[in-house]
Amino acid sequence: MKILAIRDITGTMEPLPGFSVTRTDGNNGERSLKVTGIRKPSNRHGYALVKNENTFVYDNEEYIIKTQRDRTYKNGVGLEATAIHRIFDDLRNNYVYDEKTGTLRLDAMLSFALAGSGYTFEVDTTDLPLSVKVENFGWNNSLALFRDILEKFGAEFDYKGKKIYVAKKFGTQRNESFLKYRFNIKDPQKETDTNDFATYIRGYGKKGDDGKYQAYAEYTSPLAKIYGIKHADPVKDERYTDNESLLAAIKKQLNDRMDISLTLTAVELASMGLKDIKKGDYVWCVIEPFDLNVQLRAVSREDYSDDSKSPTFTFGSITQKASDIIASFNTTKKAVEKVIDTATGKLKESALNTDGLATKSELKAHVDNKAVHITAEERATWNATSGAVDSLNSITWVTPTLRNDWIQYTDSNGSYPIQYGKDAVGTVYIRGVVTSGKIGTLTPVFTLPLIHRPPYPHLFTGVASVGKTDVPQYFRGIIKTNGDVCIVSCSDADNPNQAVGLYTQFKAI
Repeated sequence: MKILAIRDITGTMEPLPGFSVTRTDGNNGERSLKVTGIRKPSNRHGYALVKNENTFVYDNEEYIIKTQRDRTYKNGVGLEATAIHRIFDDLRNNYVYDEKTGTLRLDAMLSFALAGSGYTFEVDTTDLPLSVKVENFGWNNSLALFRDILEKFGAEFDYKGKKIYVAKKFGTQRNESFLKYRFNIKDPQKETDTNDFATYIRGYGKKGDDGKYQAYAEYTSPLAKIYGIKHADPVKDERYTDNESLLAAIKKQLNDRMDISLTLTAVELASMGLKDIKKGDYVWCVIEPFDLNVQLRAVSREDYSDDSKSPTFTFGSITQKASDIIASFNTTKKAVEKVIDTATGKLKESALNTDGLATKSELKAHVDNKAVHITAEERATWNATSGAVDSLNSITWVTPTLRNDWIQYTDSNGSYPIQYGKDAVGTVYIRGVVTSGKIGTLTPVFTLPLIHRPPYPHLFTGVASVGKTDVPQYFRGIIKTNGDVCIVSCSDADNPNQAVGLYTQFKAI
Protein backbone atom coordinates (compact mmCIF):
# COMPACT_ATOMS: atom_id res chain seq x y z
CA MET A 1 0.00 0.00 0.00
CA LYS A 2 1.36 3.42 -0.98
CA ILE A 3 2.10 5.85 1.86
CA LEU A 4 0.32 9.21 2.09
CA ALA A 5 1.84 12.11 4.01
CA ILE A 6 0.97 15.78 4.54
CA ARG A 7 3.35 18.78 4.68
CA ASP A 8 2.41 22.32 5.71
CA ILE A 9 3.89 25.57 4.42
CA THR A 10 6.48 25.62 7.26
CA GLY A 11 7.87 22.24 6.17
CA THR A 12 6.34 20.19 9.00
CA MET A 13 5.50 16.74 7.64
CA GLU A 14 3.32 14.00 9.13
CA PRO A 15 2.03 10.62 7.87
CA LEU A 16 -1.69 10.03 7.31
CA PRO A 17 -2.34 6.37 8.20
CA GLY A 18 -5.89 5.16 7.60
CA PHE A 19 -6.62 7.67 4.81
CA SER A 20 -7.75 6.36 1.40
CA VAL A 21 -6.51 7.87 -1.87
CA THR A 22 -7.96 7.88 -5.38
CA ARG A 23 -5.55 9.19 -8.01
CA THR A 24 -6.82 10.26 -11.45
CA ASP A 25 -4.44 10.61 -14.38
CA GLY A 26 -5.83 11.89 -17.72
CA ASN A 27 -4.40 12.37 -21.21
CA ASN A 28 -4.80 16.14 -20.88
CA GLY A 29 -2.13 16.06 -18.18
CA GLU A 30 -4.52 16.65 -15.30
CA ARG A 31 -3.39 14.53 -12.39
CA SER A 32 -5.22 14.85 -9.09
CA LEU A 33 -5.91 13.16 -5.76
CA LYS A 34 -9.12 12.64 -3.83
CA VAL A 35 -8.32 11.88 -0.19
CA THR A 36 -10.76 10.77 2.50
CA GLY A 37 -10.15 9.77 6.10
CA ILE A 38 -11.41 9.64 9.68
CA ARG A 39 -9.60 11.31 12.57
CA LYS A 40 -7.94 8.74 14.86
CA PRO A 41 -5.28 8.82 17.55
CA SER A 42 -2.80 7.38 15.03
CA ASN A 43 -3.24 10.24 12.52
CA ARG A 44 -4.30 13.18 14.69
CA HIS A 45 -1.12 15.17 14.00
CA GLY A 46 -1.34 14.78 10.22
CA TYR A 47 -5.12 15.29 10.25
CA ALA A 48 -4.66 18.79 11.67
CA LEU A 49 -2.42 19.72 8.71
CA VAL A 50 -4.96 18.87 5.98
CA LYS A 51 -5.71 22.45 4.96
CA ASN A 52 -5.93 24.31 1.65
CA GLU A 53 -2.54 25.04 0.01
CA ASN A 54 -0.72 22.44 2.12
CA THR A 55 0.88 19.53 0.25
CA PHE A 56 0.05 15.84 0.01
CA VAL A 57 3.09 13.65 -0.72
CA TYR A 58 2.04 10.43 -2.46
CA ASP A 59 4.04 7.94 -4.52
CA ASN A 60 7.01 10.38 -4.60
CA GLU A 61 4.85 13.13 -6.14
CA GLU A 62 3.45 16.31 -4.58
CA TYR A 63 -0.14 17.54 -4.79
CA ILE A 64 -1.45 20.92 -3.58
CA ILE A 65 -4.75 20.86 -1.64
CA LYS A 66 -7.38 23.03 -3.31
CA THR A 67 -10.58 21.93 -1.56
CA GLN A 68 -11.13 20.50 1.91
CA ARG A 69 -14.42 19.59 3.56
CA ASP A 70 -15.05 18.33 7.09
CA ARG A 71 -17.54 15.48 7.41
CA THR A 72 -19.15 13.31 10.06
CA TYR A 73 -19.09 9.55 9.57
CA LYS A 74 -20.68 6.70 11.44
CA ASN A 75 -17.35 5.97 13.11
CA GLY A 76 -16.35 9.55 13.89
CA VAL A 77 -15.28 12.89 12.41
CA GLY A 78 -13.45 12.93 9.08
CA LEU A 79 -12.73 14.94 5.97
CA GLU A 80 -12.54 14.90 2.19
CA ALA A 81 -9.90 16.80 0.24
CA THR A 82 -8.93 17.20 -3.40
CA ALA A 83 -5.50 18.20 -4.63
CA ILE A 84 -3.87 18.92 -8.00
CA HIS A 85 -0.34 18.01 -8.97
CA ARG A 86 2.25 20.59 -7.97
CA ILE A 87 3.23 21.24 -11.60
CA PHE A 88 0.00 23.17 -12.25
CA ASP A 89 0.42 25.33 -9.17
CA ASP A 90 4.09 26.01 -9.89
CA LEU A 91 3.55 26.93 -13.54
CA ARG A 92 0.51 29.08 -12.78
CA ASN A 93 2.54 31.06 -10.25
CA ASN A 94 5.49 31.65 -12.60
CA TYR A 95 5.06 34.68 -14.88
CA VAL A 96 6.90 35.50 -18.12
CA TYR A 97 7.37 39.27 -18.48
CA ASP A 98 8.43 39.22 -22.11
CA GLU A 99 7.07 38.30 -25.54
CA LYS A 100 8.23 36.88 -28.84
CA THR A 101 7.07 37.22 -32.44
CA GLY A 102 8.21 35.18 -35.42
CA THR A 103 8.68 31.57 -36.51
CA LEU A 104 9.82 29.57 -33.49
CA ARG A 105 10.83 25.96 -32.88
CA LEU A 106 9.10 23.90 -30.20
CA ASP A 107 12.14 23.65 -27.90
CA ALA A 108 12.72 27.41 -28.09
CA MET A 109 9.11 28.14 -27.15
CA LEU A 110 9.22 25.68 -24.25
CA SER A 111 12.46 27.20 -22.92
CA PHE A 112 10.88 30.65 -23.13
CA ALA A 113 7.58 29.64 -21.47
CA LEU A 114 9.18 27.61 -18.65
CA ALA A 115 12.00 30.02 -17.83
CA GLY A 116 12.27 30.53 -14.07
CA SER A 117 9.76 27.78 -13.22
CA GLY A 118 12.34 25.18 -12.19
CA TYR A 119 11.00 22.64 -14.69
CA THR A 120 12.96 20.97 -17.49
CA PHE A 121 11.60 19.22 -20.56
CA GLU A 122 12.28 16.48 -23.07
CA VAL A 123 10.67 16.40 -26.53
CA ASP A 124 9.95 13.53 -28.92
CA THR A 125 9.72 15.40 -32.24
CA THR A 126 8.23 12.46 -34.16
CA ASP A 127 5.29 13.70 -36.30
CA LEU A 128 5.45 17.18 -34.74
CA PRO A 129 5.85 20.41 -36.79
CA LEU A 130 9.35 21.82 -36.78
CA SER A 131 8.13 25.33 -35.97
CA VAL A 132 5.09 27.61 -35.86
CA LYS A 133 4.57 31.30 -36.49
CA VAL A 134 3.53 33.34 -33.43
CA GLU A 135 2.79 36.96 -32.64
CA ASN A 136 3.11 38.61 -29.24
CA PHE A 137 3.67 35.27 -27.54
CA GLY A 138 4.30 35.90 -23.84
CA TRP A 139 3.22 38.20 -21.01
CA ASN A 140 1.35 35.42 -19.27
CA ASN A 141 1.87 32.73 -16.66
CA SER A 142 3.89 29.66 -17.65
CA LEU A 143 0.89 27.32 -17.49
CA ALA A 144 -1.16 29.37 -19.96
CA LEU A 145 1.83 29.70 -22.32
CA PHE A 146 2.57 25.97 -22.06
CA ARG A 147 -1.05 25.09 -22.91
CA ASP A 148 -0.87 27.46 -25.88
CA ILE A 149 2.29 25.75 -27.15
CA LEU A 150 0.67 22.30 -26.97
CA GLU A 151 -2.34 23.56 -28.93
CA LYS A 152 -0.21 25.21 -31.61
CA PHE A 153 1.95 22.12 -32.15
CA GLY A 154 -0.86 19.58 -31.62
CA ALA A 155 1.11 17.85 -28.87
CA GLU A 156 0.46 16.09 -25.56
CA PHE A 157 2.47 16.10 -22.37
CA ASP A 158 3.26 13.96 -19.35
CA TYR A 159 5.58 14.53 -16.42
CA LYS A 160 7.38 13.03 -13.49
CA GLY A 161 8.63 15.23 -10.71
CA LYS A 162 9.96 18.38 -12.37
CA LYS A 163 10.63 16.76 -15.76
CA ILE A 164 8.04 17.40 -18.52
CA TYR A 165 7.75 15.09 -21.54
CA VAL A 166 6.20 16.35 -24.79
CA ALA A 167 5.20 14.21 -27.80
CA LYS A 168 2.60 14.00 -30.55
CA LYS A 169 0.82 11.18 -28.74
CA PHE A 170 1.53 9.00 -25.73
CA GLY A 171 0.49 5.37 -25.81
CA THR A 172 0.57 2.65 -28.45
CA GLN A 173 -1.74 1.19 -31.08
CA ARG A 174 -3.11 -2.18 -29.94
CA ASN A 175 -4.01 -4.64 -32.68
CA GLU A 176 -6.48 -6.81 -30.77
CA SER A 177 -10.17 -5.88 -30.86
CA PHE A 178 -11.24 -4.41 -27.55
CA LEU A 179 -14.90 -5.15 -27.95
CA LYS A 180 -17.20 -6.27 -30.74
CA TYR A 181 -20.23 -4.07 -30.44
CA ARG A 182 -23.60 -5.49 -31.42
CA PHE A 183 -25.85 -2.55 -30.83
CA ASN A 184 -29.63 -2.81 -30.83
CA ILE A 185 -30.15 0.74 -32.09
CA LYS A 186 -33.73 1.36 -33.11
CA ASP A 187 -33.43 4.80 -31.52
CA PRO A 188 -29.98 6.12 -32.59
CA GLN A 189 -27.99 7.53 -29.71
CA LYS A 190 -25.80 10.00 -31.61
CA GLU A 191 -22.93 7.60 -32.12
CA THR A 192 -22.38 9.89 -35.10
CA ASP A 193 -23.26 13.53 -34.45
CA THR A 194 -23.42 16.33 -37.04
CA ASN A 195 -25.26 18.94 -34.96
CA ASP A 196 -22.25 21.32 -34.92
CA PHE A 197 -21.10 20.41 -38.41
CA ALA A 198 -19.95 23.34 -40.61
CA THR A 199 -18.09 23.74 -43.90
CA TYR A 200 -17.25 27.47 -44.10
CA ILE A 201 -15.58 29.95 -41.74
CA ARG A 202 -14.15 33.49 -41.79
CA GLY A 203 -11.50 35.11 -39.64
CA TYR A 204 -10.73 38.74 -38.80
CA GLY A 205 -7.50 39.93 -37.19
CA LYS A 206 -6.38 43.18 -35.61
CA LYS A 207 -7.80 46.50 -36.81
CA GLY A 208 -5.43 49.22 -37.99
CA ASP A 209 -5.65 52.94 -37.30
CA ASP A 210 -7.67 53.30 -40.50
CA GLY A 211 -10.34 50.98 -39.16
CA LYS A 212 -9.52 48.20 -41.62
CA TYR A 213 -8.55 44.68 -40.61
CA GLN A 214 -4.82 43.99 -40.97
CA ALA A 215 -5.55 40.28 -41.42
CA TYR A 216 -8.45 38.48 -43.08
CA ALA A 217 -8.91 34.82 -44.00
CA GLU A 218 -11.68 32.50 -45.08
CA TYR A 219 -11.74 28.75 -45.47
CA THR A 220 -14.10 26.39 -47.26
CA SER A 221 -13.95 22.72 -46.34
CA PRO A 222 -13.77 20.18 -49.21
CA LEU A 223 -16.94 18.71 -47.70
CA ALA A 224 -18.86 21.74 -48.92
CA LYS A 225 -18.99 20.01 -52.32
CA ILE A 226 -21.11 17.29 -50.72
CA TYR A 227 -23.07 19.10 -48.01
CA GLY A 228 -23.05 22.66 -49.32
CA ILE A 229 -22.00 25.80 -47.45
CA LYS A 230 -22.72 25.57 -43.72
CA HIS A 231 -21.47 28.68 -41.90
CA ALA A 232 -19.52 28.48 -38.66
CA ASP A 233 -19.31 31.43 -36.27
CA PRO A 234 -16.56 33.79 -37.48
CA VAL A 235 -13.31 34.21 -35.55
CA LYS A 236 -12.31 37.73 -34.42
CA ASP A 237 -8.91 37.85 -32.74
CA GLU A 238 -6.68 40.92 -32.49
CA ARG A 239 -3.60 38.80 -31.86
CA TYR A 240 -3.35 38.10 -35.60
CA THR A 241 -1.85 40.64 -38.01
CA ASP A 242 -1.01 38.32 -40.95
CA ASN A 243 -3.34 36.25 -43.12
CA GLU A 244 -1.32 33.02 -42.93
CA SER A 245 -1.46 32.64 -39.15
CA LEU A 246 -5.13 33.60 -39.10
CA LEU A 247 -5.95 31.01 -41.77
CA ALA A 248 -4.25 28.27 -39.75
CA ALA A 249 -6.25 29.31 -36.67
CA ILE A 250 -9.67 29.27 -38.33
CA LYS A 251 -8.98 25.88 -39.92
CA LYS A 252 -8.54 24.48 -36.41
CA GLN A 253 -11.70 26.27 -35.28
CA LEU A 254 -13.91 24.86 -38.05
CA ASN A 255 -15.80 21.75 -36.99
CA ASP A 256 -15.87 19.94 -40.35
CA ARG A 257 -16.02 16.67 -38.43
CA MET A 258 -18.55 14.10 -37.41
CA ASP A 259 -17.80 13.00 -33.87
CA ILE A 260 -18.02 9.29 -33.13
CA SER A 261 -18.59 8.98 -29.41
CA LEU A 262 -18.30 5.64 -27.64
CA THR A 263 -17.06 5.45 -24.06
CA LEU A 264 -16.37 2.48 -21.82
CA THR A 265 -14.92 2.07 -18.31
CA ALA A 266 -12.96 -1.15 -17.75
CA VAL A 267 -12.02 -2.42 -14.27
CA GLU A 268 -10.90 -5.94 -15.08
CA LEU A 269 -9.28 -5.56 -18.49
CA ALA A 270 -7.44 -8.85 -18.25
CA SER A 271 -10.72 -10.75 -18.13
CA MET A 272 -11.74 -8.96 -21.34
CA GLY A 273 -8.65 -10.10 -23.22
CA LEU A 274 -6.56 -6.95 -22.77
CA LYS A 275 -3.44 -6.90 -20.62
CA ASP A 276 -0.94 -4.20 -19.72
CA ILE A 277 -3.11 -1.34 -20.99
CA LYS A 278 -1.54 2.07 -20.38
CA LYS A 279 -3.01 5.54 -20.43
CA GLY A 280 -3.00 6.78 -24.03
CA ASP A 281 -3.19 3.33 -25.69
CA TYR A 282 -5.53 2.88 -28.66
CA VAL A 283 -7.64 -0.25 -29.13
CA TRP A 284 -10.04 -1.24 -31.90
CA CYS A 285 -13.77 -1.54 -31.51
CA VAL A 286 -15.93 -3.16 -34.19
CA ILE A 287 -19.41 -1.66 -34.59
CA GLU A 288 -21.29 -4.19 -36.69
CA PRO A 289 -24.45 -2.23 -37.50
CA PHE A 290 -22.37 0.58 -39.01
CA ASP A 291 -19.88 -1.68 -40.76
CA LEU A 292 -17.26 0.51 -39.14
CA ASN A 293 -14.09 0.05 -37.08
CA VAL A 294 -13.41 2.75 -34.51
CA GLN A 295 -10.38 3.30 -32.32
CA LEU A 296 -11.01 3.97 -28.65
CA ARG A 297 -8.33 5.49 -26.48
CA ALA A 298 -7.58 5.03 -22.80
CA VAL A 299 -8.15 8.67 -21.88
CA SER A 300 -7.69 8.38 -18.13
CA ARG A 301 -6.47 6.04 -15.41
CA GLU A 302 -7.67 5.90 -11.83
CA ASP A 303 -5.78 4.00 -9.15
CA TYR A 304 -6.11 3.62 -5.41
CA SER A 305 -4.04 3.46 -2.24
CA ASP A 306 -5.81 0.18 -1.51
CA ASP A 307 -3.73 -2.38 -3.42
CA SER A 308 -6.64 -4.83 -3.44
CA LYS A 309 -8.61 -2.55 -5.79
CA SER A 310 -7.86 -2.85 -9.50
CA PRO A 311 -7.01 0.38 -11.40
CA THR A 312 -9.84 1.71 -13.53
CA PHE A 313 -9.35 2.86 -17.14
CA THR A 314 -11.81 5.06 -18.99
CA PHE A 315 -11.92 4.58 -22.75
CA GLY A 316 -13.14 7.52 -24.83
CA SER A 317 -13.69 8.15 -28.50
CA ILE A 318 -11.30 9.70 -30.94
CA THR A 319 -12.60 12.30 -33.36
CA GLN A 320 -12.32 11.44 -37.03
CA LYS A 321 -12.41 13.92 -39.86
CA ALA A 322 -15.64 13.71 -41.82
CA SER A 323 -13.60 12.96 -44.92
CA ASP A 324 -12.19 9.86 -43.19
CA ILE A 325 -15.65 8.65 -42.28
CA ILE A 326 -16.79 9.24 -45.85
CA ALA A 327 -13.87 7.14 -47.08
CA SER A 328 -14.94 4.26 -44.85
CA PHE A 329 -18.29 4.33 -46.67
CA ASN A 330 -16.71 3.94 -50.13
CA THR A 331 -15.88 7.67 -50.32
CA THR A 332 -19.03 8.58 -52.21
CA LYS A 333 -21.85 10.93 -51.35
CA LYS A 334 -24.36 8.27 -52.28
CA ALA A 335 -22.97 5.84 -49.72
CA VAL A 336 -22.93 8.51 -47.01
CA GLU A 337 -26.54 9.45 -47.63
CA LYS A 338 -27.56 5.80 -47.22
CA VAL A 339 -26.37 6.03 -43.63
CA ILE A 340 -26.84 9.66 -42.49
CA ASP A 341 -29.87 11.87 -42.93
CA THR A 342 -28.17 15.16 -43.77
CA ALA A 343 -31.30 17.10 -42.83
CA THR A 344 -31.31 15.90 -39.23
CA GLY A 345 -27.74 14.73 -38.73
CA LYS A 346 -29.00 11.36 -37.46
CA LEU A 347 -28.39 7.80 -38.59
CA LYS A 348 -31.03 6.27 -40.81
CA GLU A 349 -32.72 3.23 -39.33
CA SER A 350 -32.75 1.62 -42.75
CA ALA A 351 -28.95 1.67 -42.81
CA LEU A 352 -28.59 -0.55 -39.78
CA ASN A 353 -28.00 -4.26 -40.21
CA THR A 354 -29.94 -5.74 -37.29
CA ASP A 355 -29.48 -9.42 -38.18
CA GLY A 356 -28.45 -11.38 -35.11
CA LEU A 357 -28.76 -8.42 -32.76
CA ALA A 358 -30.17 -8.80 -29.27
CA THR A 359 -33.75 -7.75 -28.70
CA LYS A 360 -34.63 -5.16 -26.09
CA SER A 361 -36.04 -7.85 -23.81
CA GLU A 362 -32.86 -9.94 -24.17
CA LEU A 363 -30.71 -6.91 -23.40
CA LYS A 364 -32.85 -6.04 -20.36
CA ALA A 365 -32.63 -9.63 -19.07
CA HIS A 366 -28.83 -9.46 -19.34
CA VAL A 367 -28.61 -6.08 -17.61
CA ASP A 368 -30.92 -7.25 -14.81
CA ASN A 369 -28.86 -10.41 -14.17
CA LYS A 370 -27.67 -9.85 -10.58
CA ALA A 371 -25.29 -12.82 -10.80
CA VAL A 372 -23.01 -10.93 -13.19
CA HIS A 373 -23.78 -7.28 -12.41
CA ILE A 374 -23.64 -5.17 -9.29
CA THR A 375 -25.28 -1.83 -8.70
CA ALA A 376 -23.35 1.41 -8.34
CA GLU A 377 -24.47 1.56 -4.71
CA GLU A 378 -23.14 -1.96 -4.02
CA ARG A 379 -19.81 -1.13 -5.63
CA ALA A 380 -19.49 2.09 -3.60
CA THR A 381 -20.31 0.21 -0.38
CA TRP A 382 -17.80 -2.57 -1.08
CA ASN A 383 -15.07 -0.12 -2.06
CA ALA A 384 -15.65 1.91 1.09
CA THR A 385 -15.53 -1.26 3.22
CA SER A 386 -12.47 -2.90 1.63
CA GLY A 387 -9.32 -2.37 3.64
CA ALA A 388 -11.12 -0.35 6.33
CA VAL A 389 -9.91 -2.06 9.50
CA ASP A 390 -11.95 0.28 11.68
CA SER A 391 -15.19 -1.04 10.21
CA LEU A 392 -14.33 -4.53 11.53
CA ASN A 393 -14.20 -3.13 15.04
CA SER A 394 -17.32 -0.99 14.71
CA ILE A 395 -20.04 -1.98 17.21
CA THR A 396 -23.56 -0.65 17.63
CA TRP A 397 -24.35 -0.92 21.37
CA VAL A 398 -27.85 -1.87 22.55
CA THR A 399 -29.35 -1.43 26.02
CA PRO A 400 -31.35 -4.58 26.96
CA THR A 401 -34.56 -4.85 28.98
CA LEU A 402 -33.60 -6.03 32.47
CA ARG A 403 -35.66 -8.79 34.12
CA ASN A 404 -36.20 -10.47 37.51
CA ASP A 405 -35.68 -7.32 39.61
CA TRP A 406 -32.24 -6.61 38.12
CA ILE A 407 -31.58 -2.86 37.67
CA GLN A 408 -28.76 -0.61 36.50
CA TYR A 409 -26.00 -0.18 39.12
CA THR A 410 -24.87 3.37 40.00
CA ASP A 411 -22.39 4.59 42.62
CA SER A 412 -20.50 7.78 43.48
CA ASN A 413 -18.24 7.26 40.46
CA GLY A 414 -21.20 7.24 38.08
CA SER A 415 -23.18 4.67 36.14
CA TYR A 416 -21.92 1.57 34.33
CA PRO A 417 -24.50 1.10 31.51
CA ILE A 418 -25.41 -2.49 30.79
CA GLN A 419 -25.13 -3.00 26.99
CA TYR A 420 -24.49 -5.61 24.34
CA GLY A 421 -23.30 -5.44 20.70
CA LYS A 422 -21.67 -7.40 17.87
CA ASP A 423 -18.80 -6.51 15.51
CA ALA A 424 -18.45 -7.27 11.79
CA VAL A 425 -16.79 -10.68 12.37
CA GLY A 426 -19.50 -12.02 14.69
CA THR A 427 -18.02 -11.43 18.15
CA VAL A 428 -20.64 -10.46 20.76
CA TYR A 429 -19.62 -8.17 23.63
CA ILE A 430 -21.45 -7.56 26.94
CA ARG A 431 -20.51 -4.77 29.35
CA GLY A 432 -21.93 -2.96 32.39
CA VAL A 433 -22.88 -3.45 36.05
CA VAL A 434 -26.26 -4.51 37.49
CA THR A 435 -27.65 -4.91 41.00
CA SER A 436 -30.56 -6.09 43.18
CA GLY A 437 -31.86 -8.97 41.03
CA LYS A 438 -32.53 -12.64 41.61
CA ILE A 439 -29.60 -15.06 41.34
CA GLY A 440 -30.10 -18.40 39.65
CA THR A 441 -30.18 -20.24 36.34
CA LEU A 442 -33.93 -19.68 35.96
CA THR A 443 -33.91 -15.92 36.63
CA PRO A 444 -31.93 -14.26 33.77
CA VAL A 445 -30.69 -10.70 34.02
CA PHE A 446 -31.80 -10.20 30.40
CA THR A 447 -32.15 -12.22 27.20
CA LEU A 448 -30.05 -11.72 24.05
CA PRO A 449 -31.81 -11.63 20.65
CA LEU A 450 -31.37 -14.52 18.22
CA ILE A 451 -28.35 -13.29 16.21
CA HIS A 452 -26.42 -12.48 19.42
CA ARG A 453 -26.68 -15.93 21.05
CA PRO A 454 -23.81 -18.44 21.58
CA PRO A 455 -23.82 -21.75 19.66
CA TYR A 456 -23.39 -23.60 22.98
CA PRO A 457 -23.57 -22.49 26.68
CA HIS A 458 -21.02 -19.80 27.45
CA LEU A 459 -19.63 -19.96 31.02
CA PHE A 460 -17.82 -16.93 32.46
CA THR A 461 -16.77 -15.37 35.76
CA GLY A 462 -16.55 -11.74 36.86
CA VAL A 463 -16.04 -9.24 39.66
CA ALA A 464 -18.74 -8.61 42.27
CA SER A 465 -18.86 -6.06 45.10
CA VAL A 466 -16.57 -6.40 48.11
CA GLY A 467 -17.79 -8.32 51.14
CA LYS A 468 -18.02 -7.19 54.77
CA THR A 469 -14.28 -7.66 55.24
CA ASP A 470 -13.52 -5.51 52.15
CA VAL A 471 -12.36 -8.61 50.28
CA PRO A 472 -13.15 -8.47 46.53
CA GLN A 473 -15.81 -11.00 45.54
CA TYR A 474 -16.48 -12.88 42.32
CA PHE A 475 -19.45 -14.50 40.60
CA ARG A 476 -20.09 -17.31 38.13
CA GLY A 477 -22.35 -16.69 35.15
CA ILE A 478 -23.79 -18.51 32.15
CA ILE A 479 -25.22 -17.42 28.78
CA LYS A 480 -27.56 -20.07 27.47
CA THR A 481 -28.17 -20.94 23.82
CA ASN A 482 -31.65 -19.40 24.19
CA GLY A 483 -29.99 -16.05 25.00
CA ASP A 484 -30.65 -15.97 28.77
CA VAL A 485 -27.83 -14.21 30.68
CA CYS A 486 -27.86 -15.61 34.22
CA ILE A 487 -25.87 -15.10 37.45
CA VAL A 488 -25.49 -18.63 38.84
CA SER A 489 -23.78 -17.86 42.14
CA CYS A 490 -21.65 -15.29 44.01
CA SER A 491 -18.87 -15.66 46.59
CA ASP A 492 -20.43 -12.87 48.70
CA ALA A 493 -23.01 -14.86 50.65
CA ASP A 494 -24.24 -11.78 52.55
CA ASN A 495 -24.83 -9.47 49.55
CA PRO A 496 -24.60 -11.66 46.45
CA ASN A 497 -26.46 -9.24 44.19
CA GLN A 498 -25.11 -5.90 45.47
CA ALA A 499 -23.05 -5.21 42.29
CA VAL A 500 -22.29 -7.65 39.49
CA GLY A 501 -19.98 -6.62 36.62
CA LEU A 502 -20.88 -8.29 33.30
CA TYR A 503 -17.82 -8.06 31.04
CA THR A 504 -17.43 -10.96 28.58
CA GLN A 505 -17.36 -11.83 24.86
CA PHE A 506 -17.99 -14.82 22.59
CA LYS A 507 -18.63 -15.80 18.97
CA ALA A 508 -22.31 -15.71 18.03
CA ILE A 509 -24.19 -18.38 16.07
